[in-house]
Amino acid sequence: MAKAWTVQVDGAAHEVRYQKGLFKSKIIVDGVETPVKSKSAFIQLIDEPIHIGSKTMNLTAIGAKTDLAVDGVYQNSGDPYIPLSKIPSWATVITIILLVFGWFTGGIIGIVLGLLGGAVVLSNSISIKRSNTLPICLVITFAFAALQVAYAVLLVQLLY
Repeated sequence: MAKAWTVQVDGAAHEVRYQKGLFKSKIIVDGVETPVKSKSAFIQLIDEPIHIGSKTMNLTAIGAKTDLAVDGVYQNSGDPYIPLSKIPSWATVITIILLVFGWFTGGIIGIVLGLLGGAVVLSNSISIKRSNTLPICLVITFAFAALQVAYAVLLVQLLY
């Protein structure tokens, strides 16, 4: 799965592509590949600076959501760039809790639900639209935990 952007730097067009792999991802700028590594062992979390001419851009990826920030503005969404280093530590803890809870309640499906919930929590925890993101992230956490429990109950009903 590749995403591509064309950016103008110093009067010249440059192509920036992001190609996600199963274990390795890479950024391709004008045909030159650079491997990138996720900052998280649980979920894809990338915030990589890209230097082209006089500009520095940032390619960010949280889960399946990928965007390129040029001059402090994301190209796809139009939102202001927020460094992923600003993700609060409680969001990472919630992600780990969802993963462990999913493992205990539903095996691989529970873990997948935990990963999905963790990605939603991480992306919402750095929202610029809310001053306090903890309440919405807790609601998301409880919603995904409820899905995990519902799956576990369904699994038990089908097995017994």
